[in-house]
Amino acid sequence: MAELRRVDPKTLVPNPNNPRSSIGSLEELRKLALNIKAIGILHPPAVRELEDGRLMIVAGHRRTEGAIYAGVPEIDVYVGDQSEDLDALAAVSENFVRLDMTEPEQWNSVTRLREQLGYTDPQVCAALMVTPSYLKRLSLLAKLHPPILDAIALGRGPDERQRKIIAQASLDEQRSAWAEMFSESVEDDEDPAEYRVKAEDPEDTVAWGALARNLEQKEWYARNARFGDDLARKHKIVWMEDLFAEPGTDSRYTLDATAYAAAQQEWLDNERPETSIILVSDEYGYVRAPEGFITMGTWMATHEGEVMGYGLNPRTLKIVEERCRPSVAFTQSHANGPAEPEAPKERPDVSGTGHKMIGEIRTVALREALGEVAETADPWELIAALLLALEAENVRVHGDASGNNWSEPTARTLAMADLFPEGSLVRDEKLIRRHAVSVLQSILNCDVSMHSGSGLPAQLVGVLFGADQKMPSMAFESFLKCYSKPGITKAVQAEGLAPQNTGKEMRAVLMNHVGEGHWLPEVASFAQAQDVWTQKQKKKQQKIRELESVVDDEDLDEMPEDDFDGAADDEADLSNGPVVPVTEPDSEETFSLEAPEPEQSEHNEAMQFMRDHLEIVVVA
Repeated sequence: MAELRRVDPKTLVPNPNNPRSSIGSLEELRKLALNIKAIGILHPPAVRELEDGRLMIVAGHRRTEGAIYAGVPEIDVYVGDQSEDLDALAAVSENFVRLDMTEPEQWNSVTRLREQLGYTDPQVCAALMVTPSYLKRLSLLAKLHPPILDAIALGRGPDERQRKIIAQASLDEQRSAWAEMFSESVEDDEDPAEYRVKAEDPEDTVAWGALARNLEQKEWYARNARFGDDLARKHKIVWMEDLFAEPGTDSRYTLDATAYAAAQQEWLDNERPETSIILVSDEYGYVRAPEGFITMGTWMATHEGEVMGYGLNPRTLKIVEERCRPSVAFTQSHANGPAEPEAPKERPDVSGTGHKMIGEIRTVALREALGEVAETADPWELIAALLLALEAENVRVHGDASGNNWSEPTARTLAMADLFPEGSLVRDEKLIRRHAVSVLQSILNCDVSMHSGSGLPAQLVGVLFGADQKMPSMAFESFLKCYSKPGITKAVQAEGLAPQNTGKEMRAVLMNHVGEGHWLPEVASFAQAQDVWTQKQKKKQQKIRELESVVDDEDLDEMPEDDFDGAADDEADLSNGPVVPVTEPDSEETFSLEAPEPEQSEHNEAMQFMRDHLEIVVVA
């Protein structure tokens, strides 16, 4: 029978078989300690008396630690006389039901209850209040690479579908795929296959979708291959027959994606038509024309000098074909002979993870800088900043009345070219300031993201409002580890320090040199965006001239309506329209930004309805 005793929490002995390997973060422990200090422990820990008279905790390790942290001299405990087996079941049950353990902790506890103490699955389900399907889901953890388990424990793991795909692969295959993913994230003497995700790492450090695709058992069909039997034999591809394929089709397939991709690549390198060019894949897996060329739309007439491009789609492993022609700038630069071959690409100074970290830190600094000017900012500067925000890469405008010709820039693009050719503006009013700042803070961010990052406009707003002054010192370990060895060497030399033998030593030297001071690399500053922005505006104007040289009025009259949006997105990203803020005619001051009225033509009649229906959609 349980007996209530009052004891010093420091004298309680932790349970060596405690199913929870962690009591949570220091912040969580601090909150619990403050709660205990204020109202005490509502549910006393359960303990069992050992043979030597000491009391061992059965359930309540967090409450005990919280009491010790709070400096409470004595607490109540329930002293029971249950067996060691019941202690184990009670401890696991208490953690399952009252405060979620991480899934790996849950699985380790279930494994002990099954294998060491002999509990059956129905007994475990009843005691822990979980379903058999949940228990089965936990069992997948036994088939996962240990660093993946660590990521799951941090709440950064794959979703259920991805977890099933990954668990179907062997541990060696998982280890190899993990090593490939983090080959550039470790020191020279570290094993990338053992890389552990840390709590402070960005949320998208692990591309779980890509990892699952790499490990997924998928059929790669001979009918989609460009290579023949010779290359298949050379790459040791063993074809199997799909018994459920439609009659009359080539039903051969292989499960070896690596060999299939290698054979496709060899065909691309050595057997494609002589006058063709190789298309390139970008970082997101899309196949594009190489530098110096632009792709031709299927509706466009044949152009002198065009060539056929072939590329390997990294997702489908199919060979993609596109008609391409040299760009105007490329043709002019090669008029006096072929260009010299490009130097081999070097590893960038800062990795993608480092740039993501810069983006997150910039976002905090930008929002802090905007918050400080909520009561004092010049309203005309805020209007200019709002225009920049509406031109940001995470904002799309539908129903734009300008840019009827797909080769024309929109009114907003023209406004940006005139208002911020190199990055600057002027004017006043309280309410406008507060609301404008609120909108800017909600729209703009400096995240490195294809879909939701604001890009250069957010950085220019940071220049406008002095966000560089809010940037913290970047001389800390997790960021400096994102530098390559050449990159950290340059950073050390820029501070007048001597290079060291390893990246780890150079990071230590740089951090010791900075100490409590402030260090902000140029790549992380907002100011560097101005030169990049100026060059981008020049490239947009060049792209417009190139498009005008290809498409004349006759081509546009023949172009199907459905191709307007796609052509704009593919060729120049000029689909956004004008923003024309105008005050009432009888107000004291007026401000208008008017775009020239585009000429009307027969094919534009369908666009007339859009003039009165401008919809701005902000994608968060």
